[in-house]
Amino acid sequence: MVKNKKTTIQDLADYANVSIGTIDRVLHNRGKVSLAKRKKVEEAIEKLNFNPNLLARTLALGRQFTIFSLFPEATSSQSYWTLPKIGVDQGVEVYRDFGLELGSYEYSLFDESSFVKNAETILGKNPSGVILAPLFEKESLWFVNKLQERNIPYVFIDANIPNKKNLSYIGPDLKGSGYIAGKLLNSILGPTEDILVVNLVKGLENSAHTGTVEKGFREFFKSNTVLNSRKINSITIPTTLEAEVNRELTKYYIKNPGTKGVFVSNSRAHLISRYHALHELDIKVVGFDTVPGNVAELKNGNIDYIISQRPVFQGVTAVKTLFDFFVYKKSPAAVQYVPLDIIIKENVDYYINFQ
Repeated sequence: MVKNKKTTIQDLADYANVSIGTIDRVLHNRGKVSLAKRKKVEEAIEKLNFNPNLLARTLALGRQFTIFSLFPEATSSQSYWTLPKIGVDQGVEVYRDFGLELGSYEYSLFDESSFVKNAETILGKNPSGVILAPLFEKESLWFVNKLQERNIPYVFIDANIPNKKNLSYIGPDLKGSGYIAGKLLNSILGPTEDILVVNLVKGLENSAHTGTVEKGFREFFKSNTVLNSRKINSITIPTTLEAEVNRELTKYYIKNPGTKGVFVSNSRAHLISRYHALHELDIKVVGFDTVPGNVAELKNGNIDYIISQRPVFQGVTAVKTLFDFFVYKKSPAAVQYVPLDIIIKENVDYYINFQ
């Protein structure tokens, strides 16, 4: 995805064919500038969509702002976590000329110690603000308490921890997303067919995200007494290595041959659907996010629905939220929910092209 290049004072000078000094005099209305040159500069400001008021405000503050992000590692170019990072990068580029810098750190979803190590590194760099995906709840609580002690503003994306002092949460309604997934899967199953929920995380007990999503999924069925008799099991697989995932699925399906629907509570539905295709199992699948593997499986008919949580938009919005707080002292909404988009194979290309 092409990044938006922010207009600089040098860009204005080049466009208007004047010196940087002339640009400075026009922006700050000081010194003598000929009418012809002033018109050229004003035209450049309009054509290049330059924001002199924002520049003046950041210059007046006399400081730079360094945001640090701490997200799960993107283990490949197909990983979900490449998408919020793209959004953060895009957001920082918009404000880079106004004194905003970015430091990016990652942690393994299967190693809590990597979270702590990188959180400590960020604390040592005295950040202006932090964008955090708090998927390890216990470690995230420790980290945000340290940030609060130092009065460092932070926002959550993708997952939320209630009753903390984060400026905002930017992401999906987690319980609502699970509820929608339940409704979608139910719509393509027979009334008595069994369901499996697959959580690909190290431990559900320390996930600030997955447990809430599954709770929402189950609430759909509990809310309808006719559907409440449907058998719903869940398994937690603490790896994304395909051979090990396949081994766990084989063990489960041998014991539960009546399973006809699977809900995958994160972006790795393609690992499950590929197993089904390999073994010619007629099992419906619903999962999250338009990562390349999911899109391919959706087009092949092995995944039935994808729920997109607009991860790029989450990243962009997180940066804007912090920057507005730094510069304008603007307090954001405590919760900024992103729309949940329902993707099928017939509309997936339009959706990706639109993004």
